Amino acid sequence: MNEQTLGANIRQRREEAGITVTELARRAGLTKSAVSKIETGKASPPISTILRIAQALNVPLAELFTEPEPSLPFALTRAGEGHIITRDGSRFGYSYEGLALDMKRKAAEPFLLTIRPGDPQGAFKHGGEEFVYMLSGQMEFCVGKQKLRLGRGDALYFNPSHPHSTRIIGKKPARFLCLFVQGTGEFRARREGAHSRKKRRTS
Repeated sequence: MNEQTLGANIRQRREEAGITVTELARRAGLTKSAVSKIETGKASPPISTILRIAQALNVPLAELFTEPEPSLPFALTRAGEGHIITRDGSRFGYSYEGLALDMKRKAAEPFLLTIRPGDPQGAFKHGGEEFVYMLSGQMEFCVGKQKLRLGRGDALYFNPSHPHSTRIIGKKPARFLCLFVQGTGEFRARREGAHSRKKRRTS
């Protein structure tokens, strides 16, 4: 998907929500100029920025990448046929392969990421929760002030509202599954509320 289509989707969701560019920028913690450039396809924002916009609009991340169409109850992505998104490409060189973008209204968004030797160190901060599972290669993953060395088979689940960054280790690319989980705070509150009500009924 190109920047123009992404921008058009964001603009459409913003207008449907009845909010201005200024208000969207405020909710997402961005400048009005940045949001305007994204909506007009003049900027290629990183995934972390798109996540913040999705959360500000209260829409699933996938809805910003796909055209409106009937939604199926599943998303099947054959090997090597994921949607290639290089949103961070202009800044970090990372390759994002969307594995379930065709399914809308879901709580999580899986991506296959590849970081190559020589790619700049990426630094991110956004809402929700995030899960990383290493498939190959090695990298240093920092969450806050903690530096973690990840290799094949390692798994990491963390709160991405803390600053986090990645740096490749060695001369081989690092490939890993990354799952962005959206709206977890609201879901957790509803779940805990339901659990509390259930306890009251059974006591």
